[in-house]
Amino acid sequence: MKPVEISSIDFSDYGIFYDMLNPSANNPNINFSAGEGWEDSNTIFPVVDTLTNIGFTTGTGCPFTTTMMERHAHTQEALFCAESPIVFLVAKANDLPEPDANDVLAVLLKPGQLAVLHRNTWHSSAHGLEKKCLYYWLALCYKNEPTEWKDIKNGPVYVE
Repeated sequence: MKPVEISSIDFSDYGIFYDMLNPSANNPNINFSAGEGWEDSNTIFPVVDTLTNIGFTTGTGCPFTTTMMERHAHTQEALFCAESPIVFLVAKANDLPEPDANDVLAVLLKPGQLAVLHRNTWHSSAHGLEKKCLYYWLALCYKNEPTEWKDIKNGPVYVE
């Protein structure tokens, strides 16, 4: 499958999308301010609905193959790029014991954009669109927390 730009779809089934570089264009939940030599945007509301830890992950580039996805019932997760566009897989939150490849979408997130995944939304780690990537995430993490990693039914999923 090929990734779709997050700004081109209705992401609300998977989470909340914020375009931090274009706050008025896509999301009224962003404050924007500017001064001499700087511009700033921030979310109006807290990004994640729990206390959070910050994570920093390195992902391989495209193409990639994914055999497993994860979900969290105890926290939302926010993903944002550090340096270059990232691609990750999502599937709607459900009560099924594993994600199904037929329900998976590859999403492209660019620097300045933020994706906050709803609780129980199936998702993969992120990969760089064109090369190895670095990205940050926010979620509640603690020893033995209940994150589930499951094989993808009818998988694996290959992303070009």
